[in-house]
Amino acid sequence: MQQVDPVRDESPPRQTEPHGRSGVALFMGFQTAADEAPPAGLAPTGSGELVRRIIDARSRRRRYFGDELFADPAWDILLELYALHCEQRRTSVSKLSIGAAVPTTTALRWIDKLHHDGLVEREPDPRDARRVWVALSDRGFRAMQSYLRAIGGSATA
Repeated sequence: MQQVDPVRDESPPRQTEPHGRSGVALFMGFQTAADEAPPAGLAPTGSGELVRRIIDARSRRRRYFGDELFADPAWDILLELYALHCEQRRTSVSKLSIGAAVPTTTALRWIDKLHHDGLVEREPDPRDARRVWVALSDRGFRAMQSYLRAIGGSATA
């Protein structure tokens, strides 16, 4: 079978470490242990492995077709937040924009929309007034979990 030359191959493939965290998460460089720790009361909810595979596939697709053809910032944000939830990690707005591979202004616009729709929650960081934590709401998590089950993936451990 003949391999098709990619239309655009400028972005490197997303790297993953052994525990399923993306290279982007490593790049985000948490500054303190508290930055990486889950919020109090967040219990393990399942494996984010399927979601990380979806994110990786979307990243590889961008290598061949560019960023604009399949742009879906809301979905990229929801996928990243679900994976982080499963990994028991939280993220700030700026780190979420990096993890979801969307510009910060785009991320802010979509976070506002997703928050308005009840799919994500925002919480100011009491230690740093400049930072806002973003996470899936219970409703957002249930919706993502239901979707992943519907497409045949195991969304829970």
